[in-house]
Amino acid sequence: MSVWKTVLLVMQREFAARKKAFAVSTGIIVSVAVGAIVLASLATESSGGPQVTAAEADEGIAFVSVILLFLGIIFTGQVIMEGVAEEKRSRVVEVVLGTMLPRHLLTGKVAAIGLMGLGEIVLLTVSTVAAARALDVFEVPMGTILGLASMVVWFLLGFALYSALYGAAGAMVSPHENVANGAFPINISLAIPYMVAVTTAPVGDNVVLRILSLVPLSAPLTMPLRMIRRFAEPWEIGLSLGLTVVATYLLIRLAGRLYTGAIMRGGKVRWRDAWRTAAHVE
Repeated sequence: MSVWKTVLLVMQREFAARKKAFAVSTGIIVSVAVGAIVLASLATESSGGPQVTAAEADEGIAFVSVILLFLGIIFTGQVIMEGVAEEKRSRVVEVVLGTMLPRHLLTGKVAAIGLMGLGEIVLLTVSTVAAARALDVFEVPMGTILGLASMVVWFLLGFALYSALYGAAGAMVSPHENVANGAFPINISLAIPYMVAVTTAPVGDNVVLRILSLVPLSAPLTMPLRMIRRFAEPWEIGLSLGLTVVATYLLIRLAGRLYTGAIMRGGKVRWRDAWRTAAHVE
């Protein structure tokens, strides 16, 4: 069986297992967002026009985009980690890996969950902007719409950057260990730029925010904010994208090797041991 067919089979398996949960969570998220827009419209309808300027809309949307990206990457990463840990705990992975390579299993799992997470982000963004424009709650400039579109790109990059690491971490935890322990270092690397972004962005552009928007591990949370608020120069956006793509490729290779070396071993596996074991598996 070809690599692509193997990956597609894994993706179909993940879609089938999570489609109900995905439909429910997406419905709730979109309903809450649109409901908030409707309430805002009712609260301001007596004025006869938008109560929020384009600049204020940019600031608010940029702030919300950071929250959405942070939660989207964290939650989808946790789903991957929980799924990998459960397969290792139940020994299902031993049967599955009898027909495919470990890295193909991880690729299919990451791709399926990533697409579902992306679907939620896109539906939420489109429904919120459409409701806001239809109800004339606030102005949505074309620049903001383009910025929101770029959020999709940064979610994909951020998810690809972190998801394989979550998968590798899930493979290395002990069967009876709380997976949150393995996710802690990854969550911290996301939480730091998130906190910097939400606390410093209202003040305006600053040196710390500019630096974090160029560092691959923090760029998916900080560069979209600077883009929507028009702080980022074109060369900064290009450099950030390039560095993040390169870092994503290297981290995917690293995480794939660690996953390969850890998924078939019982108990907790250290990073160094997983790396050495993978050399005998691949």
